[in-house]
Amino acid sequence: MDAQRPRTSRRPRRDDGFTLVELLAVLSIVAILLGLGVPGMQRLVNGTRADGSIRELYALLASARQMAVLTRRDVTLCGTADGTNCSRTWNGNPTLVFADGNRNRRADAGEEIFQVSELTHTGRIRWSASGNRSYLRFRPDGAALEFGNFTWCPASGDARQARQLILNVTGRPRSAVDADGDGVVEDRNGDPLSCE
Repeated sequence: MDAQRPRTSRRPRRDDGFTLVELLAVLSIVAILLGLGVPGMQRLVNGTRADGSIRELYALLASARQMAVLTRRDVTLCGTADGTNCSRTWNGNPTLVFADGNRNRRADAGEEIFQVSELTHTGRIRWSASGNRSYLRFRPDGAALEFGNFTWCPASGDARQARQLILNVTGRPRSAVDADGDGVVEDRNGDPLSCE
């Protein structure tokens, strides 16, 4: 008995590659997807940076308030250029948290410095307080002697990335929100934040 081999049909051989038309079509699709995705990714990265900066400031306020309550002393929080005196600006300066018994906004001999902190934000911070003060103080009961808001703006000045912490008289900060859904956070009066 002869075993018969099955017959196989032979197809013409074809190279396993792309034609120029197929390659151009794929490249076009990739370019379109990148064009749609990159701006969205940039907005996500910028929003994450903004949220991180405001969380860092929130933690600093909570720490200063806690030190006032734990030590039963007035605690001052301000920007500082030299690590002992309060400056008029928070931008580009470390933040000083200290017990200010004589309320002169300077860490004198015998007044404990709790923290000198470099905020890692890359934008600008504006503190707008009652009485137009450039510092704030927490009382031993945790209440704020100066209340107002911290506005953080990115270096680009884009108000859509701006964030704000509102500090009330009880000393508790809260984040401002985008209540009307237009992409810009509103202050406590309902006005959109400005980075001008």
